[in-house]
Amino acid sequence: MNRSVILERSVIVRCWRVVGQVAKAKERTELIPVLLRAHETGGTDAHDLAEHLLFESRSRRVVAERLLQIGFHYGLLKKKDGVFGLSEDGETAIDTGKVLVPEYGAWTIWASEDPLLPTPILRVEAWNEPSAFDEIKGKKRESSEERSHEDLPDWLREVVKRPITPAVGADRISIDHLEDKAEAVETNVMLRLGWNVGDGRLQLTGALEGKKVATELEAPPISQDQIWLTFLEEETLLEQWDMDRQQLRVTFDDTDDTEREAMSRDLGFESPEIPDCGEFDPVTVREVPITPATGTDAQSWAKWRLRTRIQDYATAGRYAAWCAEAADPFDQYEIELPTRTELFDEVCNRTTNRPDPKFWHLFAAEDWRL
Repeated sequence: MNRSVILERSVIVRCWRVVGQVAKAKERTELIPVLLRAHETGGTDAHDLAEHLLFESRSRRVVAERLLQIGFHYGLLKKKDGVFGLSEDGETAIDTGKVLVPEYGAWTIWASEDPLLPTPILRVEAWNEPSAFDEIKGKKRESSEERSHEDLPDWLREVVKRPITPAVGADRISIDHLEDKAEAVETNVMLRLGWNVGDGRLQLTGALEGKKVATELEAPPISQDQIWLTFLEEETLLEQWDMDRQQLRVTFDDTDDTEREAMSRDLGFESPEIPDCGEFDPVTVREVPITPATGTDAQSWAKWRLRTRIQDYATAGRYAAWCAEAADPFDQYEIELPTRTELFDEVCNRTTNRPDPKFWHLFAAEDWRL
């Protein structure tokens, strides 16, 4: 199926304010050499670090121990028998030049359960709790009285303690801990997913809290052919699809003049749904190739195409060319088209009022033996 299929839908976003610990990527230039030393040696300790990085194994040992403990606390190093080795997060820190530094506080989290997103987390920002004065006397009193708290959903908690890259934000983070209760807040978000199946491109676009969003995401590993067959099955059209010719088998009576001439039709799908990817907005696939369902349909179709081509005097040469053109799309069937004389007789028998131009085009050619 070579037709371009673009699937779109709006992203449902929820927002919470919650207390917890979030590690954000930051440049910690003092730690990168430590990680590199652990990578080079396969494991290091305070003595080795002081001697090779700080150039003084005795006086700088305390500094070396401190650096190792920080790296261990951040999860960049793992410790065994007094030797510090590089962890998976440490390898990532070397590659990116940034370290995930944990911070405890209040956070605003925008998240979505959309299955096409690589992670439910869209964005995380630090949030300053209102002061006691604001809560009791200030302008925020009314809003604070209306604040309600709820349990965070399980699908959001699944990302805890897993390094992720939010879809709206450049750097990696790790949500290390979240309190059980969170405050649900309204948010100004208009985000849409656009999946160009043929090109294998998935884009998240729109705006979040007034900030423009245009993010390229990884598209699901599903081919356009797989999606097309899913669409057909949902519309009970799969049995009509000719897999070899990539055409939809239809009856002649089920087509209109435009479809008969173009040998294609537009197919609309009201609620297309892809397993594990969800439901999408209505979509129309343009110019889907169609073919006769039976030999009888092909015969009627070819005869219709022949009649539509009689727009000039039906000389023997023209008539033969028209017949060939009319039968050309139906090479899998044996098509028998009427001779010029037979078609003229048929038109005569059907003409009850004023003859149409086809009558005169056929009559003149027959009468003058052109």
